Amino acid sequence: MRRAALMWAALAAIVACAGVATSGADFTAGSPSPANAFVTAADFNTVTVSMTDPGTPLRATVALQAAAASDRGIASVQFQSSLAGAGSWTDACLATVAPYTCDWDSAGVVDGPRDLRAVAVDQAGYQRISSVVAARFADNTLPAGTLSDPGIMQATEALTATASDVGSGLASLAIAYRPAGGSWTTLCSGATSPRSCNLNTIPLADGSYEVRARAADVAGNVRDTLLARTVDNIAPTVSIVPPAGALSGLASFTMNAADAGTGVTTVTAEFRPMAGGAWSQVCVDSAAPWSCAGVDTTQAPDGLYEARATAVDGAGRSTTSASVTNIRIDNAAPSSATVTDPGTPFGGSKAIGGTAADAGSGIASWTLQYRTSPAGAWTDACSDTSAAYSCSWVTTGVADGLYDLQAIARDGAGNQTTSATVAGRRVDNTLPAVALANPGTPLTGTISLTATATDAVGVQSVAFQRSPAGAGTWTQICLDATTAYTCSFDTTAVTDGSYDLRAVALDTAGNQSTSVIAARVVDNPPRGVDVQTANGGATAGLLESGDSISLTWSEPILPASVLAGWTGAAQAIRVSVANNAANDRMDFLNAAGSARLPLVLSATDLRLGGNFVSTAVSFNATMVRSGNTITVTLGSKISGTVVTATIGTMTWRPSATATDATGKASTTTMVTEFGTADRDF
Repeated sequence: MRRAALMWAALAAIVACAGVATSGADFTAGSPSPANAFVTAADFNTVTVSMTDPGTPLRATVALQAAAASDRGIASVQFQSSLAGAGSWTDACLATVAPYTCDWDSAGVVDGPRDLRAVAVDQAGYQRISSVVAARFADNTLPAGTLSDPGIMQATEALTATASDVGSGLASLAIAYRPAGGSWTTLCSGATSPRSCNLNTIPLADGSYEVRARAADVAGNVRDTLLARTVDNIAPTVSIVPPAGALSGLASFTMNAADAGTGVTTVTAEFRPMAGGAWSQVCVDSAAPWSCAGVDTTQAPDGLYEARATAVDGAGRSTTSASVTNIRIDNAAPSSATVTDPGTPFGGSKAIGGTAADAGSGIASWTLQYRTSPAGAWTDACSDTSAAYSCSWVTTGVADGLYDLQAIARDGAGNQTTSATVAGRRVDNTLPAVALANPGTPLTGTISLTATATDAVGVQSVAFQRSPAGAGTWTQICLDATTAYTCSFDTTAVTDGSYDLRAVALDTAGNQSTSVIAARVVDNPPRGVDVQTANGGATAGLLESGDSISLTWSEPILPASVLAGWTGAAQAIRVSVANNAANDRMDFLNAAGSARLPLVLSATDLRLGGNFVSTAVSFNATMVRSGNTITVTLGSKISGTVVTATIGTMTWRPSATATDATGKASTTTMVTEFGTADRDF
């Protein structure tokens, strides 16, 4: 046994000296095997490896693969590359698990023919190298390419591209276009260079486009040659903005211009007289917003003109706008301006007028100005824009005092003329002082109203007015323009009742103030105001049953003052008519005919104005009161002879025995029948 161990040790030393790689295995002589003999340690290497051909050309990341096996198991497979035939191997990538594959970045080596191999190592350290996969071409270089520049694209453009590839060779060359940011459209393609095709831009919308030449080599490398260009087949749009009014001095024009293709490069404005003639250039603008500023209109005579604008785009296309007509140049001031003297003093909101004229663009405004007399700063008071020129100056915004006035007339071009000055007119907004004397109450008949009034500038008048108490509906009684201020108030002209009285003082500036005495009672004696008849029978002008006569006072008469116990309801009485030639007389008695009723002052004070009876006549009758009127209606005739009377006018004198509700006796003033004379009854 000891001799066998020494033999294995000597064998191992011989192998090591011979440069043979050890397998790494341990050998133990466990049993005698005199029949076995080992020549070299290499007989223990059981590794096998073969590499799969990845094809050619090689580009970018290439998947390398190999098959490898060993009795002891594969530890790793190292893939390597070398310039073809050089044998200078460089690690490419490593795989450690089956299937043995890895990704090789071919861009990390120089383009050209490459040899590839795989080196497999097992778990015991034994290795094998695969057969060489020879001359596979690496190509990571893009093809070279050019594209002709069409410049601004119009109508049909010829596009030419060239391409070449020194590596794997040119595979294809294509020309395409697209709207900026849109999808590509291929115009032509093929495998040869150069390549030409036409782009018809007419159907395309004006705007930004890209054109591209795409060259691809056999390895799949692609080079894009891009040009950003503009399609412009449409001329620009242009218009001139009509001026807002007439032009004067240094004026401005504004133009609108647009072009979807190459854009507007210049806009030129021109003008000429409306009567025609050559166009004159106003200005040329080369940047938006398009305008002509500072045009000196004084270089042209006043009158009417037309203007136009011409826009040019980047492709040289141009458009001339329609003319804007009837543009007025007006550098002449208005021919006149006046302000009407408003008099003095005045206050409140004062309407002041004037005149203005302009033969050019016409008057645009007439402005009233004021200043403190005689040399203050002028301030606008108010303005008017149409003849006849007038406006209201609200003088309550200034202090009382003397002021100068003038008017400024401005025409449609802004030229202005100032009127002569109206000097030293007084503004007065201080109210006069007024006090109405208390006339007492009640008021009866004609009374005298008095008031005091003062004003720093002067009182013009004092008006005396009345209103039903609390109603505020004022009626003028009289007006007095001289001191002391007095007024005669005939209270019989109004209905009895409660009244408010006031004095209204008006100063010479138009200011007014009031003084009120409230709730003065008017209480006048009742008085007769009318006598009327109505025909209720069959024959007009003939006294008969149904005919009536109405006696009207200024206020209701107390029924009991006419007949004791009477309430105003229908009451039986008797009527007597005395013959008095052509003016018969009527009187009223109680129902028994024994006593006169105080409806008439005396038996002779109601005259009928006609001959109604030939002898004394007596009628039964009824009387009734309604409001201010007592109406007597004839009943049956008791005695006497009636005749048909002619047209006449009645008169009636009331009795003082009849009173109103407060006991005031009726006046006995004669009353004449109102209205057109007719055939009574």
